[in-house]
Amino acid sequence: MSDAAVLKHCPADFLVRENLVVPLVERPDASYHYLLLRKSGYTTMEAVRVVAGKLGLPTQEVTYGGLKDEDGITEQLVGVPLGAVSPDPDGAGWGLTEDADRWLHLGHYGYGTEPLRIGGLEGNGFRIVLRNLDAGQAGRLAQLRKVNLLFVNYYDTQRFGVPGGPKRTHLVGAAMLAGQWDLARSELAGLRAPESEMAAAWRGPARELFAGLDPRTASFYLAAHASHRWNADVRELVTQVCPGEWFDVEVDGLAYRYLRYAESAVRVLGAARELPYQKYTYEGGQPVSRSSMRPTVVQTMVSIGPDEPDERIPGRFRVRLSFFLPSGCYATAAVRQLTALTTVPRRRGGGMRPDGEGDE
Repeated sequence: MSDAAVLKHCPADFLVRENLVVPLVERPDASYHYLLLRKSGYTTMEAVRVVAGKLGLPTQEVTYGGLKDEDGITEQLVGVPLGAVSPDPDGAGWGLTEDADRWLHLGHYGYGTEPLRIGGLEGNGFRIVLRNLDAGQAGRLAQLRKVNLLFVNYYDTQRFGVPGGPKRTHLVGAAMLAGQWDLARSELAGLRAPESEMAAAWRGPARELFAGLDPRTASFYLAAHASHRWNADVRELVTQVCPGEWFDVEVDGLAYRYLRYAESAVRVLGAARELPYQKYTYEGGQPVSRSSMRPTVVQTMVSIGPDEPDERIPGRFRVRLSFFLPSGCYATAAVRQLTALTTVPRRRGGGMRPDGEGDE
């Protein structure tokens, strides 16, 4: 194993809970049943297909507010039409799968009058174990205790492919936008995504393959293309605003440009608080776009636990991190940049002190 810090060594190392505030009503006044979906080993879109199949619903009738990764233990709300599941008198919920590594569980949350919609999510809370640290780095992180972290708001690698698979979802989206449907199908077939097997076996017109997907799934590939372009734009911004204060990192074949100094992020934020971003939906077999804005830098308070021997990687150490991020931000991007700030040499005035205090 390399000396790099390890994220997501096992699902229990990466816990995520969604923050989605929904108005609740009594059951007689409701049109929708909100359920708490706990899962491991499934993407949200894959989990929705399983839930819909178990309940005998079209996938579009299982609604949600945001996407959660498969390589962790995540909790989020899903909404289904009232009556799709029977009341849960003992509060035990419904286990949908039995596999120890890949599982889904539904529990009652409440009743409402509206479906859940993408874009309504406030954010996510994270509790993460960072492993494979040497004694020095673990000690430096633990000494900080709480960090006022500003980090460049990159889309991280999970936006571009499943764990262990090629990071090329953006190429599917680019081909869709160019009307190159055969290329889009070929790229999708090679992703090892939940839709890849169907794409590989598809023998009809390639455009019909995408027209038959849940529109939220097709939109995801379009959004991945926009995300890749946005990452390139913010890398260029970092280059222009902070000459000599950045270094290049490649993660799963994708290029990132991290900042060497904590205060450099403030200059990026001052130069451009937001950059343009294209949002996509897939309607009537056609991509539909609208312009939006995305923050270049995000701020969060990271609580850091004590350094401890890593029970899974002998001779190394671990720390536990806890923090909250707004919707659309990536915890892995925040953690990678936090660890970079504790390993890359820092100039005077650019370090971090315990409890988030700056140098004198």
